[in-house]
Amino acid sequence: VAATGTVNAITTVSVGTQVSGTIAQLFADFNSQVKKGQLLAQIDSASFEAQVAQARANLMLAEANLEKSKVAVRDTILTFERNKILFGKNFISKSDLDASETAYLSAQAQIKASGAQVEQTRAALSLAQTNMRYTRIISPVNGTVISRNIDVGQTVAASFQTPTLFSIAQDLTKMQIKTNIDEADIGRIQLNQPVTFTVDAYPEIIFKGKVS
Repeated sequence: VAATGTVNAITTVSVGTQVSGTIAQLFADFNSQVKKGQLLAQIDSASFEAQVAQARANLMLAEANLEKSKVAVRDTILTFERNKILFGKNFISKSDLDASETAYLSAQAQIKASGAQVEQTRAALSLAQTNMRYTRIISPVNGTVISRNIDVGQTVAASFQTPTLFSIAQDLTKMQIKTNIDEADIGRIQLNQPVTFTVDAYPEIIFKGKVS
């Protein structure tokens, strides 16, 4: 049985980007040997740094508002306690006492609202910091770069589908051939059968393998 196919690495990992931007630097090219965690490319991070700074400022403002709310509670509870004493001595009306109690309860509710605002802005800061980290394109595995689909200055858009920037073959010492066998011959093919094949780059060498 004879057939033609393509030689590929058994495991190939596609490396993409989760954020959009302009490629500022490249640190890997075709045939580069890369390690897991190695920096492959850098997307221009200026706008992401600005977003982090803005989110950090919003968090500081929210924390200040929370402190302000806590001060307001201390003030309203003092007023409420004072008015209870004055009301007991008939120095103020019941409506004044009720108003001070309402102000105290409102101030307590404002603390909860300010606390929620702090958590919301802290989450926004975390998201901005995460997006900034995504501007660093990192290799997820050890291997060899077999495809580079970007150049410096190119804009990548991570909108509906993550664009593939690099393809990394984990182990080029273990290759596989993907081929289609004719229907009339497929019944003769069995698992682990020995195979011989040649490749165009080395036509004089006969390589060996097995069916999987």
